[in-house]
Amino acid sequence: MTNPANTARLPLAVPTAMHDDASLDRDGQAALAAAVADAGADAVSVLALGSGEPGELDDDERVAVLTASRQGAGGIPVLAGVGPPGPAQLATARRLADAGADLLVVPLGGAGEHRLELLGRIASLALPVVVHHHPGVTGVAVPSQDLIDLVRHIEATAVLSEVAPVPDAVAALVAADVTVFGGLGGLFLPEELDAGAHGTAAASAVPEHLAEVARRHRTGERGAAREQLLVAAGYLRLEAGSTGTVVRKEAWRQRGLLRSGRVRRGAPLGPTTKAVLTQRLGELGVELAAPWPGA
Repeated sequence: MTNPANTARLPLAVPTAMHDDASLDRDGQAALAAAVADAGADAVSVLALGSGEPGELDDDERVAVLTASRQGAGGIPVLAGVGPPGPAQLATARRLADAGADLLVVPLGGAGEHRLELLGRIASLALPVVVHHHPGVTGVAVPSQDLIDLVRHIEATAVLSEVAPVPDAVAALVAADVTVFGGLGGLFLPEELDAGAHGTAAASAVPEHLAEVARRHRTGERGAAREQLLVAAGYLRLEAGSTGTVVRKEAWRQRGLLRSGRVRRGAPLGPTTKAVLTQRLGELGVELAAPWPGA
């Protein structure tokens, strides 16, 4: 079997852009999509569980995010998450399919026949489906063989796997000829690619660094790929964890792509963390339009 990492792909995720009053920022959304495309992404992923705040949006807002992202993406595909696990995913999937999504990303929830029936109905919409397995967010962990059987049953295009231990989780799917994308903020990208992942759908405000890791790995420079990840890790670890979305939004704001780092739920960042972000982004050589004063 050919190792798909030899042609690593990057459907990188962006957050949902908002104004200070928590209304959608359509211009900012388009700018994020354009920035990720310019950084080397092969596709843009929006409304992702864990980074796109899909549970805080209604379907009209989800469609608006998708539309603005398509405008900024410059013609590359746009993947759309269909919201938190639950029966409402089907109606959301229909809306997003009608609005022009290129692929649907479906977070796994539920159990047994109910899960299989829902996924089958979403797959019947005739758009490629990426199954998103993210137990750390959903609380739903699916054994590898059950996941493989599900993917085969609905003829899913790929699995977005955010499961630890990363090498084992990826390798088990790859061994069954399942196309796998990694995530987890890109922190394990070299290990995911070494295990046979096709690429990553991670969210990060420094997508150019993830693209460089993938480029080095693709050209056979695996040691250099790991070194590049370590270079970026000083910043990436600030994105890790439950505060990842608000950290990424503030970083994009400092880069000049967003007017606000607002999230709909969760505490805003304080000045100390904002100053640290300025420092770490500066250490990466990232040009900042709006660094935190005094950092």
